[in-house]
Amino acid sequence: MRAFILLIAAASLASAQQAFEAVSIKPHPDPVYVSRSSTSGTYATWEAGTLRDLITEAWNLKYYQVPDRPSWIASAHFDISARSPDAAEPSKEAFRQMLQTMLADRFHLRVHFEPKEIPVYALVIANSGHKLKPPDRNSRIAGTSAGSGKIEITASHDTLLKLADQLSNSAGRPVLDKTGLNGVFALQLQFNPSTTTESDLPSLPTALQDQLGLRLEPQNAPIETIVIDSAERATPN
Repeated sequence: MRAFILLIAAASLASAQQAFEAVSIKPHPDPVYVSRSSTSGTYATWEAGTLRDLITEAWNLKYYQVPDRPSWIASAHFDISARSPDAAEPSKEAFRQMLQTMLADRFHLRVHFEPKEIPVYALVIANSGHKLKPPDRNSRIAGTSAGSGKIEITASHDTLLKLADQLSNSAGRPVLDKTGLNGVFALQLQFNPSTTTESDLPSLPTALQDQLGLRLEPQNAPIETIVIDSAERATPN
């Protein structure tokens, strides 16, 4: 993967389609109990959001693709409200462009992307062979449920690329599909995501092996990550 530079400047991005019409940013008072974001029509709000949260949303990234340096980008919390210029709700791409413009304008954010070698897991077929089932064309089941000591992933026809992406949240590092299996499958996976919470369910590695005939293999791989060239705390308004 070749490195490429994205110099984000408000002057180059600001247009009626790419900039919020109105933005309010205020520091979130301590203590921080919860961080959440929501969109409704042309309005978007972030409660106790960090710059790192906003970057992941603006470029549709995972947290492992965004550094936590300088340290304040993950520890300084802001309450933000923004309004889109048009009457209709913006598309996802238009919303991300407006968010990138806001970050450049209010946080003076400049970034570029580079591949970085980091620890990952390769999702591969177990030595005993996979246990995946053919897709159920008559069903539209797809979802993830979580509780104390339990995560369940169920799908009637899903790709292993999507499964790998879902497992990244529980595995503690990116999971890349290296099974070589194309197409869609029906699957159900239940496991205990915690090493400290008691549960009747097995750990993720054991569940993958026993229930799907797959396993996680530790590797290093180049992952496209964002590099923060400059950033400043937003001036409240």
